[in-house]
Amino acid sequence: MIVDQLSQWRNYFTNPVWKIIFSELLALNENTPEMEKKIHGDDIILKVFSYTTVDPRDDLAELESHRRYLDIHTSIINTERIDWYPAKSLKVIKPYDDAEDAGYYARPQSACAGIVMTPGLFALFGPSDAHMPRLHAAGKPEAVKKAVMKIRIDIPFQ
Repeated sequence: MIVDQLSQWRNYFTNPVWKIIFSELLALNENTPEMEKKIHGDDIILKVFSYTTVDPRDDLAELESHRRYLDIHTSIINTERIDWYPAKSLKVIKPYDDAEDAGYYARPQSACAGIVMTPGLFALFGPSDAHMPRLHAAGKPEAVKKAVMKIRIDIPFQ
């Protein structure tokens, strides 16, 4: 997992494909429409969507991990919390589904880390990073607009 300001992406990535990825993320604003946009075929996909944050005990709060894609989450409008756990430490409740690229886990009593995602931050989650987005950051529901960039793990970076 990596968490930092969007403007600091160069501290982690040097391959030119990351410039394309973060240029897209840095261009997002409150007027960006909800969409799914293929940046580089099925290798890099940008999803922009909205929802209202929920309590971690709500059925809409799902603890998941992926195998084929890295996830980069960033908030565009308002704040959410994303809880993080090492996937290997969790009890599987729905085995990994390749078509969905997701496996789901039972939520432990407390998170190993909670990330308060304010606009301007990004969080990158890899296959070992189970994450539960969509959570209240301030203990009450908040309407959030966010983006998730899906980057295929085996993308050729040349």
